[in-house]
Amino acid sequence: MKKSNFWYGLVSSTMGAGLIVLGFFWNTPVSSLMCGCGGALLGPGLVQLWKYRKWTRPENADTYRERLEQEQIDLRDERKNMLRDRSGRYAYVFGLMLCAVSILTFHLLEALGIVEETAARLVVLYLAAYLIIQYIAGFTVYRWLSKKY
Repeated sequence: MKKSNFWYGLVSSTMGAGLIVLGFFWNTPVSSLMCGCGGALLGPGLVQLWKYRKWTRPENADTYRERLEQEQIDLRDERKNMLRDRSGRYAYVFGLMLCAVSILTFHLLEALGIVEETAARLVVLYLAAYLIIQYIAGFTVYRWLSKKY
């Protein structure tokens, strides 16, 4: 395992612990956000340090080498590439549909007076902009890949 994995884990864990401590002792409106981000950095950092320690032991060197070889085979497998591409496409289409349904739902809630008008209008405008950006990005990436290949 590369030494950069160790440093990533160490820096991530240190920053996460620092944010958690800062969030607990510095009482601001964003203290809970600092604690959340600290946990989001601390957890993966500790896991990375644990993995580094596990895979750099001499008794695990052969197993780690086999895992790397299998990972390289899996990354180059055409069937798995096709499945990853297809799953990405399905997730993209599902996201577009979910965004469109959310726009309709918030607009309906606004029309019925269940949600405050300005809040619902902001959410609808944000989701509409997101939907348009997603569609344009998907179309642009498809055209770029078509020209490239």
